[in-house]
Amino acid sequence: MIWIARVGVALAGLFSLAMGLLFWADPARAGSALGLAGIDALGENSLRADLAAFFLVNFTACALALFRGQAHWLYGSALVFGLAVFGRFIGIIVDGPPPGIAQPVIIELVLIGLLLLGARQLGQRVPSG
Repeated sequence: MIWIARVGVALAGLFSLAMGLLFWADPARAGSALGLAGIDALGENSLRADLAAFFLVNFTACALALFRGQAHWLYGSALVFGLAVFGRFIGIIVDGPPPGIAQPVIIELVLIGLLLLGARQLGQRVPSG
């Protein structure tokens, strides 16, 4: 089970790294993939700064869990994605479901599951002796 958790956390981390780097390199393209658009130069800059930070913090948490044995960081990462899902549900309640909403919700729920599995499995102490 630990290997499934490691692979899941690695996949979540690689996804987050790819999205974060894409927001740094091409915020218009990355934003478009998520249904976002920078209206002007400040909007493009905000996409580059804020969305890259969102994803790169999650990548950092995954890296700390995998390479430093600090699995507790994954709870914070799962919380970030959980708050994103919560915000999506607020939007669905207030504005109705937009076309294509199922895909990002499913991706975020899968990421939450992988991160929580990783936090539980990677956070277990191996008895010494």
